[in-house]
Amino acid sequence: MIGRMLMMTVTVAATSFAAGAWVSGFKHYYKRFADVEDLNDGRITQVAIIADETKKTRGRKS
Repeated sequence: MIGRMLMMTVTVAATSFAAGAWVSGFKHYYKRFADVEDLNDGRITQVAIIADETKKTRGRKS
């Protein structure tokens, strides 16, 4: 029983390490070789200010 638990623990640890290494490697090479359009995951937006109409002049009496 102890041998089975030890073997299961080692198997889970090795599988977890392999999965983490695979994900890390995939992200590294994807960011390195992917096109700029492919790197946009939808959270990044581009904002272009055409005209700044936020400042209004307050009419002062002279």
